[in-house]
Amino acid sequence: MKNNRLITLLLSLVLFFNIRPMLSQDVLTADINVDLSEENAPIPTGLYGIFMEEINHAFDGGIYAELIRNRSFEEGILPPGMKLVEKEDGGLKMELESLPEGVPEERWDMPWPWNGNCGWDPSRALIGWSLRGDHESGTMKLTEANPMNEASSKSLELSVGSKDNKPGTITLINEGYWGINVEEDVEYDLKFYLRPGTFNGKIIAALESTTGEILASETFSNIIPGEVWQKNTSTLTAEGTCPEAVLSLTFVGNGTLQADWVSLFPPTFKDRENGLRIDLAEYLEDYKPDFIRYPGGCYVQGLSWESAPDWRKMVCPPEERPGMWGYWKYRSTDGFGYHEFLQFSEDIGADAMYVSFAGMTVHPDNNWPLDDIDTIIGQTLDAIEYALGPTDSKWGKVRSDMGHPEPFPLKYVEIGNEHPPAIYGEYYTRFREAIKAKYPEITVIMSMFWSGLNHQAIERAGDENIDMVDEHAYRNVDWIRSNYDYFDAYERKPWTVYVGEYASHHNNGNLYAALSDAAYLMMMERNGDLVKLASYAPLFVNVNDRNWGVNLIEFDAARSYAHTSYYVQKVFNTYRPDVNLEMHTEINPRPDMSKPGMTGKIGLGTFNTSTEFKDLKIYNESGTLIFSDDFNDLQHWDTTGMGSWKTENNLLVQEDQNQFPSMLLLKNQELKTGRVTVKARKREGKEGFVLYFNVTGQNRFIFCNYGAAENRFSEIQSWGNPENFAFKSGKSTQGEIEAERWYDLELVVHNHEAEMYLDGELISDAAIEPMETVFTSAGYNHDNSTVVIKAVNYNADPVQAVINLKGAKKIRKKAKHIVITSENIDDQNTLDNPHHIIPGETTIKKASEQFTVTLPPFSVNLFEIDAKKSNIKK
Repeated sequence: MKNNRLITLLLSLVLFFNIRPMLSQDVLTADINVDLSEENAPIPTGLYGIFMEEINHAFDGGIYAELIRNRSFEEGILPPGMKLVEKEDGGLKMELESLPEGVPEERWDMPWPWNGNCGWDPSRALIGWSLRGDHESGTMKLTEANPMNEASSKSLELSVGSKDNKPGTITLINEGYWGINVEEDVEYDLKFYLRPGTFNGKIIAALESTTGEILASETFSNIIPGEVWQKNTSTLTAEGTCPEAVLSLTFVGNGTLQADWVSLFPPTFKDRENGLRIDLAEYLEDYKPDFIRYPGGCYVQGLSWESAPDWRKMVCPPEERPGMWGYWKYRSTDGFGYHEFLQFSEDIGADAMYVSFAGMTVHPDNNWPLDDIDTIIGQTLDAIEYALGPTDSKWGKVRSDMGHPEPFPLKYVEIGNEHPPAIYGEYYTRFREAIKAKYPEITVIMSMFWSGLNHQAIERAGDENIDMVDEHAYRNVDWIRSNYDYFDAYERKPWTVYVGEYASHHNNGNLYAALSDAAYLMMMERNGDLVKLASYAPLFVNVNDRNWGVNLIEFDAARSYAHTSYYVQKVFNTYRPDVNLEMHTEINPRPDMSKPGMTGKIGLGTFNTSTEFKDLKIYNESGTLIFSDDFNDLQHWDTTGMGSWKTENNLLVQEDQNQFPSMLLLKNQELKTGRVTVKARKREGKEGFVLYFNVTGQNRFIFCNYGAAENRFSEIQSWGNPENFAFKSGKSTQGEIEAERWYDLELVVHNHEAEMYLDGELISDAAIEPMETVFTSAGYNHDNSTVVIKAVNYNADPVQAVINLKGAKKIRKKAKHIVITSENIDDQNTLDNPHHIIPGETTIKKASEQFTVTLPPFSVNLFEIDAKKSNIKK
């Protein structure tokens, strides 16, 4: 997408300049007025849930503690229902083998954005594995002969020694998921299966450091020929530490054998067999979530009907689970399967939310026939029975056989994920009717889009036939600042709302994002009559395989950290009040709209286009020429390192038509109000010209984009909002920029408005409007008689706030102030500095009906004040 492609620009700008916002000379103040006697909507516990999906190696190579990658050698199996076709560049991609009757052939291709997940790399088949030793000592290859069981169609065939039966030595290496974390004195449980075949010799299993040091080893002697699969186990106790170790299996002898299902586990969360990585599980336990949503997300849809996840194949020993190719471009072992999800929910005291396959895949035309949907509904009913059914039921007995005779805490079932077709409403209705008939206590959730409601599907289902809708909200960080009343204006219906996936996007999830996530949570709390559940997404990312830009918790093989948004949610959840209180906040001073709001650097550039510029002129608001450049040289310009810039014959030339984007900024000349003119000619490439202005920071600038979106239209666009202002786009004009033709470009800026001209014609306009810089909310906790006030300060300056408590009968002088902040709004936690931004706590010593506090710059604040209430108005 267009915005995603600008990431290259942003990363380069980080290195190029560090422009800090101008600090106000006026002291910022806030009057926070809270009325304890007037209660509003209750605040649900469900706003602090978690969503677990296999994306970014969140499960395999993440919270699922298995250390061996591609343990059953199944990674190269094509998903059922898909076929391989050759692309124009000679590579391979997956396509559906078939679509329902009546779908035109031109719509068979996987549409955007799902087509990006259909690439295929044949070399993945042996990912994680390599062979050490010369070719004469032995070889390895995948085979489908003599499978270990029905779930494992492939194994690794190893030939050891020479053809004339001389003994040899080869070593099979598994690197784990970008390294195996080995710690001194820790025990690791090893398990692997062998079909000895003709092999006669021994096997040495070892954990090796990156320097080749043996950290632990075990010898399996006297392996004799045979045709039966044999399980081999050992406990390896490490004598040293290495965060990027490997597992080696050294075969000494002669003959051909098969190996399969090689597994290595460290100690796990609550010592559960087939369990979870301790540090990652403890983040979630400490969060104390109200519920866990599983397993998707797009993951639950499948690329085809046949490749959608089937929970029934996950309630058995891990060796008997076939796994599946997941939507996020790698295969899942399903080691963290349906049973483990339910068990983990119980272990940390959370309700369970199961997301069922709705019979609709990521391809909007590839839907299971509605007339035959009872088959798929039956799978969902069986999943509920597995969780809740008595032990004498079919699936309740399977649960008991898996070691859990008591029911699991399944409370919610969601039907599918993000299905655009209107007919989804009919699918939902059929599922809900069947579930309610057998399990009336289950809340059946209807999935919406990644942003906004699917009104056509809701209409098909009927408001009275819906329990709850799941609206997803991936937003720019500044969205909430202009839409803090979003749920206030939501029309109330018989159904309630679950925000199943939300996140404020900025860089990889920095303090700025956390401020906006805090405001978003406060908005949901304030609308607790409507919004009953919420969960951030995605939850996890292995830093070596980032499929999504912003995630809550990051990790590698040995380390982990939580982003600031995690701590915001954890603090809000810990100090969650029962009910909202009436409140009003006044901020002073208000923005001065008479001052220029689009001040900043000016620049020129292109997107995938080679271009020439000449005759640059800048005029002030009175029309006086204040700068011009005939491009004899580049002395007035700073390059951001993007593009190939030079001057020749009084022309400024950007030569690289493959650079996306290119940028050149004036060193010293800023534009406040006035006019910029320049002539431009396209040489060759996909788009046209770019005139940058209001460049005030590494993530904030506005630009005139001539020939945007591969030369379809022209308009004023922005990346990030100007400091404390919201960008409002206006007119845009369709049409192409022609090559080898000179154009007159003109930009006119006046205070908070801008106009874009092409050859003297107005083709686009835009404006900026002030955004709120302080957000507040208040609630009351009846259990401990405390007022909880939350305040978010986006300003680069502190805010002196006066808290006024009306309707309090008795106030304790000592109060808590918990603050999350850092010096720079773009700061964030990292693997190397995991606790850079964490909550801090201070004590307020003189709380009363009126007292003063300070909201630090760029901060999330929570105040807990002991206060008995007087009369209550509801």
